[in-house]
Amino acid sequence: EAEPLESGSQAEPGSQVREYRGYFISGKFDQFQRNIPYSAVVSAFKGLVRQLLTESEAQLNQWRAKLLAAFGSNGQVIIDVIPEVELIIGKQPPVPELGSSESQNRFNLVFQNFIRVFCTKEHPLAIFLDDLQWADSATLKLIELMMTDTEMQYLFLIGAYRDNEVSPTHPLMMMLDGLRKAGATINFITLSPLKIEHINQLIADTLHTNTDNSQSLAELVMKKTGGNPFFVNQFLKTLHAENLITFDFGGGHGGTAPTWRWDISNIEAQEITDNVVELMIGKLKKLPESTQQILRLASCVGADFDLNTLSIVCEKSQETISPDLVTAVQSGLILPLSELDERLLIQDYKFGHDRIQQAAYALIDDDRKKAVHLQIGRLLLANVSAVELSEKIFEIVDHLNAGRELIADESERIELARLNFEAGKKAKDSTAYAAALEYLTAGMELAD
Repeated sequence: EAEPLESGSQAEPGSQVREYRGYFISGKFDQFQRNIPYSAVVSAFKGLVRQLLTESEAQLNQWRAKLLAAFGSNGQVIIDVIPEVELIIGKQPPVPELGSSESQNRFNLVFQNFIRVFCTKEHPLAIFLDDLQWADSATLKLIELMMTDTEMQYLFLIGAYRDNEVSPTHPLMMMLDGLRKAGATINFITLSPLKIEHINQLIADTLHTNTDNSQSLAELVMKKTGGNPFFVNQFLKTLHAENLITFDFGGGHGGTAPTWRWDISNIEAQEITDNVVELMIGKLKKLPESTQQILRLASCVGADFDLNTLSIVCEKSQETISPDLVTAVQSGLILPLSELDERLLIQDYKFGHDRIQQAAYALIDDDRKKAVHLQIGRLLLANVSAVELSEKIFEIVDHLNAGRELIADESERIELARLNFEAGKKAKDSTAYAAALEYLTAGMELAD
């Protein structure tokens, strides 16, 4: 995603970037797609390219000239990772094959030059990468490259990760430790759980009462949620949905005043789970079965998903599945990312939270997950052009690999081996060697 900060961003990294008419781009790593090289970085720069393509022809020509000057004869190196760049600079000649260390050096140099184009005093760049605990090793190396580039100026890199999901030996923590030792400037902001007084004030403000009245409810919410903001919000919504928090309209004409009411002992007797994923599973199960099925498949596609892809994996028309997505939007489980198109359909969506995606995925029986991924991979493969296959090969191969042990047909196994080879080559070309090794290993196992 990308947006010029001059127009006001929902996630503004700072007024200075906005003041200098900079760009803010963002990407998010997916808990179920950790093997895809540079996924969040690619998503972020795709958004930036889309933003540039909306600018005037004169501005676009300036960007084209700057990028071509930065790339030299190596433009294809970036196009292999971010295909949308070709929409600005046009077709580029293939680059010669090099050894691994030479390829790494070439990739580093070209990517540094690419980012520097957008990091100037006239238009600084802010990049936000979310859920770094799920980042692939190639992305971590790229971040290290950006942070240690002494010539890189006017770049503001923001990262977010769950500190409870990383150990001191996690690749992210080791990368950060290496940056500190290298003298890179890193500022840490720890987002602590809400305290009891914060929860109490939130409840009192929401229910239009005083904190003395809401104290016992706040204590129960704190006990159940541990102060996690998302869990607090969802827990309170569940209490309301289950009629455990209700609005009393009062008697009128001198009777009791309208007020919110709840019974702590009644709430405690319900034994509502203190696990946020289980809570979201319960919410999902209240939806129509058709909506549940679509969200189950969407969870396999990714945290962000589009109507066309979902239509393919559901084997139903966009018009047929759209009402179920509207139901999910109305339930607050997914969010629309685009406006209505000419057919009055919304094309782009995302899950409202990682825990919602996790809950939707948990609705798939464990013994069915491999078969579901295999079917998704087959359907996507059957519905892409050669160009689209090149762009989506990691996504498609990951689905097929997840269910590869279920493939009995020898010709299909050989075809998947070939696709793994192609994915491995693409990963290798972008110096994502860990991912390349996984794809090539899977390919050899399938070919045996």
